[in-house]
Amino acid sequence: MLLSRREYAARRGVAVSAVQKAIDTGRITLTDGKIDPEKADKEWLANTNPAYNSTHPNDGLSTSYHKSKAMKSAYEAMLKKLEYEERAGKLIQLVQAQSEAFTAARASRNYLLMIPRRIAPQLVGQTNISNIEYILTKEIKTALTGLCNILTGNEGE
Repeated sequence: MLLSRREYAARRGVAVSAVQKAIDTGRITLTDGKIDPEKADKEWLANTNPAYNSTHPNDGLSTSYHKSKAMKSAYEAMLKKLEYEERAGKLIQLVQAQSEAFTAARASRNYLLMIPRRIAPQLVGQTNISNIEYILTKEIKTALTGLCNILTGNEGE
């Protein structure tokens, strides 16, 4: 059964002008001045850019095209956000973060390993557990305070 332009447009859910444009540009062909809907549907899908083919969202090509376009837009937005945050000073490079973490860990290790050397003379002869605990706690707090000062850039404090 052949259809008029208006009938075919209603069937596809598009404007009559879209059907006329498809005929004028050769995307669909007429049979005896009318439209064969099955043939025209195949031609429409085959000859229409998926970016403009929103009439059949269930066809795989159109759906995948729109999904990939949406993903591209989302990734571009994420990259712009990351670029903004980096310029605003909210982000640093991974290499820089790793280097700073290594420096902090090395400083922590050095401070903690120096505790026995510094307090050993004070502990010689101590028999009172409370005194030993006090000396150890005081030295650990001193070491941690020094470490915090180094990590925050207040080394002279």
